[in-house]
Amino acid sequence: MIRVIAIDDEQPALRRVGKLLQEMEGVRVNGLFDSPRLLLEYVLTTAEPIDLAFLDIEMQGMNGVELARRLSEVRPEIHIAFLTAHEEYARDAFEVEALDYLLKPIVEDDLARTLKRFEKRSSRREGAESSPERRLAVRSFGPFSVTTAEGEPVRFRNSKGRELLAYLHHARGKSVSKAQILDSLWEDRDVERAQVNLHSTVYQLRKDLEAGGLHGIVEQMKTAGGSYCLRWPALLDDDVAEYEKACLQYESANSLTHLIRAIRLYGDGFLAGSGYGWAAPRQAELELSHIKLLEVMADVYVKQNRHEMALDPMRKLVHLLPLDERLHAKMVALLLLMNRNEDALAYYKLMVDLLDDAEDSSMLDFTRLSANPASMF
Repeated sequence: MIRVIAIDDEQPALRRVGKLLQEMEGVRVNGLFDSPRLLLEYVLTTAEPIDLAFLDIEMQGMNGVELARRLSEVRPEIHIAFLTAHEEYARDAFEVEALDYLLKPIVEDDLARTLKRFEKRSSRREGAESSPERRLAVRSFGPFSVTTAEGEPVRFRNSKGRELLAYLHHARGKSVSKAQILDSLWEDRDVERAQVNLHSTVYQLRKDLEAGGLHGIVEQMKTAGGSYCLRWPALLDDDVAEYEKACLQYESANSLTHLIRAIRLYGDGFLAGSGYGWAAPRQAELELSHIKLLEVMADVYVKQNRHEMALDPMRKLVHLLPLDERLHAKMVALLLLMNRNEDALAYYKLMVDLLDDAEDSSMLDFTRLSANPASMF
């Protein structure tokens, strides 16, 4: 399945390309956009893989070649094909290693040719870069899941088995006593009944893992009253470990690529929506690091005068910390830098009302922010 997105600021042309792509076998259209800002917001925030982007070249605000350059910075794995009514952009298009250059009006044969080129280029890339062995994948950002090396998700017969596996995985290879497990997962139950539940949950969890070809993962030890730990295979893709690695790589190399990768890996947050009480301390720890990364990203984009790209991390920041006056002041400043003065004033008034009971409202000073909005970054 080839996952594609497309952009054209002319709605009829966008609808035509979307319709042709949706009718093609083996293609899934992840999104159709009529502005570069919307497309960039999508690729920066989605966890969905994207294989190929069809970009109109002549657009208001940002042309397709510049958009391609920005995409290559934040999502270098996405292949680019250009759509245009003029041939004079061809040289610029191939300077950004475009896969194809399609002249309007676009017809089905044009798209079929581009898709074939994508398949050839991606197969060469896979042959050069991919590992000969697929890896077992454990995902803790968002709902907890395990996917086998064959690409099949492990199916859990009951929710407690999934939670127990998430809990043991959270221990990072260390053994966890039965007492700790009972206290964390069955804290409100009678001790004897909770022990019975633990044993039956471990039994079913092992069966679930074995059904996915994963044997000997849950190991039991009899020391200290009994304990459990996980023995994952060596080839393990762990999104939390990858997140922490990307954070360290960013700190050591000050690389925007690693910063963006860390933010994308975080997604909706550690075990988001799970309701696991024991996960709360780790959730808070990872959220705090994520907040710091978002603010760094916003600051970097503002310093590069890429204000529209700074808007998405700032939106996430004020959503995560709705009572943080400093962040709301930065949002006002960003809107001013984007020459959205009316929006900035409306946002300021809304936040003043929201934070009316705050002890110190000195940062939300519209006159001061208007005089020098860049000083907030």
